[in-house]
Amino acid sequence: MMPDIITHVRYHYRSGSWDHEVTQVVVEEPLRVHVNGRELATLIATPTDVEELVCGFLGMERIIQSRQDITVFQHHVTDQAVWVRIPGVDSARLDNFSRPTLSGCCGRGRPSLYFANDEDLQAVKSTVALSPSGVFSLFTQLSQASRQQHSGGLHAAAWSDQDDTLKVVRMDVGRHNALDKVYGWSLIKNVPTAPGIVVFSGRLSSEVVIKVAHMGVGVIISNAAPTSLGLELAEMLNITTVGFARDGEFSVYTHPERIQAAISLEI
Repeated sequence: MMPDIITHVRYHYRSGSWDHEVTQVVVEEPLRVHVNGRELATLIATPTDVEELVCGFLGMERIIQSRQDITVFQHHVTDQAVWVRIPGVDSARLDNFSRPTLSGCCGRGRPSLYFANDEDLQAVKSTVALSPSGVFSLFTQLSQASRQQHSGGLHAAAWSDQDDTLKVVRMDVGRHNALDKVYGWSLIKNVPTAPGIVVFSGRLSSEVVIKVAHMGVGVIISNAAPTSLGLELAEMLNITTVGFARDGEFSVYTHPERIQAAISLEI
């Protein structure tokens, strides 16, 4: 059995009759992350690709810039704890971790609620251009990868540097964790994610847009809906958001200039 799933008996009702069967359920466990001896966070995640998850999480929080910043990485499977040593880490980053702050974003001067570690976000500079067929191709590849899991409970995130092939796909019970795993992969492999494209199976919320901005990615494609704050941030951060990519259609909400022919439409 894979570490991301367990089996469980379910009672199934269909067309007036009951049956019972053994099915697969996605694993969800707390993972405690310690940095330099102090407990920083508890991630609720699927216990696969743990090094990528933690590295991506720390990178998104700007606690590390590369995998080389970590001199010790220990994953204690028995109690699901990760201990990392980061010499010279900015203590202010640790002190301010997840502390809400009211600040302006991207030099626009509009105050909005962000986390303290996101105050240095800058608008993404990306020359990525996509055709509609490229949008469909990338999301079809993500869908095919997602169908390989039978539990139905995992979110998927992927990254590509062009519009024809996904370079990495990662899954997790948490959509944010799936993105962290992708970013962690890039830090471990020393593969820059900017410029590039993120393909994602979840809502385009403010937290997701912030993570994509930290990756320097200019385009995110999803099969789900955006949120109002997600779109507000995407507009300010120069990120193209594509939602409801399924069944031969999709919608572009912000910065349509990166999608072929979309900018030519009059509204």
